[in-house]
Amino acid sequence: MAKEDKSVWFIFFEGIKIYCLNIHKFLLYMAFPVLGQLIGLFLIFGLTYWYTQNLQELTSKFPLLNDMSVMLLCIILSIIPGLLIWAKAFWDYLVSYGALNSMTDGYLNTGRVYDFKAHNSVVTQKTFSFIALWLLFSIFTLISVIPVFWIIGFVFFIYFILIFQVFTFENGLSPVGYFKRSLQLIKGKFSRTFLLMTLLVIFTYYLLTAGLGVIFDALNITKPLAKVFEVWAYGLPLEPFEPFHVTPALIGTELVKQLVFFLVIGFTLPIRSICWTLWYNNLVDDADVLASKPKKKSKKSASKKVAAKTFKIEKRGIDPEIIRRARLEDDEY
Repeated sequence: MAKEDKSVWFIFFEGIKIYCLNIHKFLLYMAFPVLGQLIGLFLIFGLTYWYTQNLQELTSKFPLLNDMSVMLLCIILSIIPGLLIWAKAFWDYLVSYGALNSMTDGYLNTGRVYDFKAHNSVVTQKTFSFIALWLLFSIFTLISVIPVFWIIGFVFFIYFILIFQVFTFENGLSPVGYFKRSLQLIKGKFSRTFLLMTLLVIFTYYLLTAGLGVIFDALNITKPLAKVFEVWAYGLPLEPFEPFHVTPALIGTELVKQLVFFLVIGFTLPIRSICWTLWYNNLVDDADVLASKPKKKSKKSASKKVAAKTFKIEKRGIDPEIIRRARLEDDEY
């Protein structure tokens, strides 16, 4: 019996509900991927800024540092710690695009969000395909930012929006196959998919970002933080940008806005992943119903088509080991 086709509004509010009920788990899971990137960047630019600002004093105390090769070596060494932290956090952030889908499926099956490592392994056990998927998506994004491709790029972005859900739940596909499968699922559901994306963008990219900005202002965080960025910006060569009214104060203010935006987008990634996983489940049910409808052809040819489809895409399902761990307490795994 086919499952009831869920509305976009139901998917949207159900996703928010699941996130809110497990917000402490999702915030904990996203803490390092989001904050680690910020810490890494602060270390990279902060240590480099400190070194360049104190270079004259350091060279007077340590004459060995008054050599170009030694200076470059010191700059490289100051960058490495922050770069390593940023790279690890950035990779974990990319992995979360698949792991959060698995967590959502786990929650729908067990009622719990648990065992981050097990869900990460859903992605890491297919690392090559995952990297290839991101590479293809990056190439598609770079082409789409070219003005002449904006419209067609946006249209295909909607059709390809479920590629990470397909990657997580369906086996036996190539990286290109993830894009084809997403297009197949959304075909005929474009307007509803666009509506869901619009709701998520307005809610997470605008409303929550504005809300956190108000909180930063109320807690008197915005101005002191902008001042810190402004002091750092005084060390930048801004003379060529003076005709465009680019000042250290402007850079400081804009960096705070970007920081708020990054925090909101990073920590609300679970909301978007949950909603797209729910939407994927809804469309897969529809696709299965359409695929199972009898056609006016011989039974022999129909059975061949079903067999061929089963061969290409293995039946999805949550790992039994993940379900087993769901029955344990949080400190037992």
